[in-house]
Amino acid sequence: MNRSRLPASIARTVASAATLLALFIGFVPVHAETWQPPEPAAKERDWLKTDTGEWLWGDLKSLRDKSLQFDSDKFGMQEIDFDEVTEFRSARVLTYRFEKEGVFTGTATIRDGVVAIKTAAGVREFPKSKLIMILEGAQREIDFWSMKASLGLVGRSGNTDQIDLNTAVRIRRVSPRSRWEIKYNANYGKVSGTLLTDNHNLSSVWDMLVKAGFFVTPAAVNLFVDKFQNINLRTTVAAGAGYAIMRGGDVDWSANLGVGYVQTRYASVQALQDDTEGTFSLIPATNLDWDLTGDIELLFDYNVQLALPEPRNSYHHASATISFDIWGDILNLDASLTWDRAESPKARADGSVPKRDDFRSTIGFGIDLE
Repeated sequence: MNRSRLPASIARTVASAATLLALFIGFVPVHAETWQPPEPAAKERDWLKTDTGEWLWGDLKSLRDKSLQFDSDKFGMQEIDFDEVTEFRSARVLTYRFEKEGVFTGTATIRDGVVAIKTAAGVREFPKSKLIMILEGAQREIDFWSMKASLGLVGRSGNTDQIDLNTAVRIRRVSPRSRWEIKYNANYGKVSGTLLTDNHNLSSVWDMLVKAGFFVTPAAVNLFVDKFQNINLRTTVAAGAGYAIMRGGDVDWSANLGVGYVQTRYASVQALQDDTEGTFSLIPATNLDWDLTGDIELLFDYNVQLALPEPRNSYHHASATISFDIWGDILNLDASLTWDRAESPKARADGSVPKRDDFRSTIGFGIDLE
């Protein structure tokens, strides 16, 4: 009798275990798919969902060229491909730029491929595929500006009296639609009262974003003075276009190509020669801003003015700066190396010819204001 009951008991036990296992297996994905975070309240942090079904809680910092920066409350700063974001909820006021649609400011959600922004004029909806930029805040005019200035000074007295002064200033205005940058670099040096270095480089570039990654440069101006290279003033006026190869995260790298006119006025020339020359030039350039670590940043710029139709009259300029944070993000220690090259230096009135290459190394303290 016990033998006949035992198989039935085992069968019921197995059936119950199988039922519980099936319910458990079926419950997990259903729960993951149906769980939703609470609706964010005003000024709270953001919720972001990826295509793996995972939710992140934190602050969206920026979106540029499909690269989204999100400061997760648990995992820190994350760089996410925007195509992998399936849902987003924010009660913070952010600025959104859409291709061909314009710029809108407000709170927003992203669901089912649609971005819904609650603006002062009402809710506006656009396809997620048209969103090319997100910036924090309502973007007041002061939020567009940043500045960095560095100063290096070396003095020596005794058997040799020496003074070296190096100055570098960069001012930027970056908005959802455009970028304007001004750079100024100067080097001044004396040894025993004799001037050995005196050069100045001032540039201004205005870029306009066309679509994700692509920008045009309606105007760019560069002024260069270095009497030791026999250049009283070299003026370059150009326009062009470019592409952001990498932007967002730790690396900001772009390349552009311009066409311009270069006029050079020489400090002195030989008899019967004109002291002013002008030529059209093709101007390829690249700019790199790379956060090597949280406290170390690398800046690199290179451009060449390829004279047309005589490449022998071309000029090269390159600079590399490593910046170390020594007091938060404000005070830095900057070490720089600069290279300038003239393919065909102009002979002076006395017949001497400046060297083709000039190298300068500088070190100093910098202030970074954003």
